[in-house]
Amino acid sequence: MYRLKLIKMHKVKRDMLVSLLFFYVIVGIVVGVVLYYFYPDKYFVLYPVIPGYFTLLGIALNWSLIFYKRKDPKKLINVYMMLRGLKFLITVSAILLYSIFGNDLTNEFSITTIGFYFFYLFIETILFLKFEKERIRDEKKN
Repeated sequence: MYRLKLIKMHKVKRDMLVSLLFFYVIVGIVVGVVLYYFYPDKYFVLYPVIPGYFTLLGIALNWSLIFYKRKDPKKLINVYMMLRGLKFLITVSAILLYSIFGNDLTNEFSITTIGFYFFYLFIETILFLKFEKERIRDEKKN
């Protein structure tokens, strides 16, 4: 019984990760196509890096939430907030580096990166709320 429940939980987490990845890729492609075809003067060569960067960070966040949910659920909020702060610092650093060393379309890069940051912040907050509700429900069962 426990094994079946564990397999079911892993399937749900895997399905959630696959759907998030699919969603992240679709949003990245749609925004890229809109920029490329409808606003070609705003499209920049490094655009594909932005959705890829946020997708990789989303995967890392998801894995860390799964890991800490099992290992030490009480640290889940601290880990989530630490990762949010780290993501913010890395994103701001990337924008500053591009502003210093990039010679074209600095504003477009900054606006696109900030837009993706807030979009993924919204999605990842929903993900965290689901994890937290599940943790509270599991805590009440035990």
